[in-house]
Amino acid sequence: MIAPPPPAPDRIQIWSSQLAANDFPPVCAMTGRPAEVWRKFNFRAPPTWVYFLLFLIVIGLIGLIIFGVVENAVSEKASGHLPLTRAAQNRIRLFLWTVVALLPASIVLLIAGAALGAGTDSSTSGVGALCILLGALAFVAFIVGALTRSLFTGPRAKVYPPQPGYTDKIVELYKLHPAFVAAVQQQHAARAAQGQSA
Repeated sequence: MIAPPPPAPDRIQIWSSQLAANDFPPVCAMTGRPAEVWRKFNFRAPPTWVYFLLFLIVIGLIGLIIFGVVENAVSEKASGHLPLTRAAQNRIRLFLWTVVALLPASIVLLIAGAALGAGTDSSTSGVGALCILLGALAFVAFIVGALTRSLFTGPRAKVYPPQPGYTDKIVELYKLHPAFVAAVQQQHAARAAQGQSA
């Protein structure tokens, strides 16, 4: 008989109620250093069929909005705060604000490009074409960033539906620092020992 593989050092299963209660040791989930702040994370786990709706992106921003609404409506969800260092939190903020800034930048560039392209001067219309190209690239970068934000914004999670007889959901956190995983496992073991001795 083949032994099951050992659990990965970057993941752990918890209850969604533990996540909602922010019930974790003060160890940064991303760096393993002592935590300085607590940041809220909203995790969603959509069914696989939702990703077939990604073809709607070909119709632009409206398709992206439709995909986002459907994904949010049918996903299993869990949210709560995880401990981080300020540097880890700032890294997440920088990525998110960069992605958010791409949308208005693309709109401004597209409008400026259209206005400049309408001119009769060849140098002005060349600048207009460049603005349109940059605006289109910024919009594509916004879409890619919006779809892949969870890959670059710290811990991720798989949220499972409640098992029969339970109301709480199991949340599998991953992309964690092994020191955070070890601290949570120690916390669980200590509580289990207390429960047995009581």
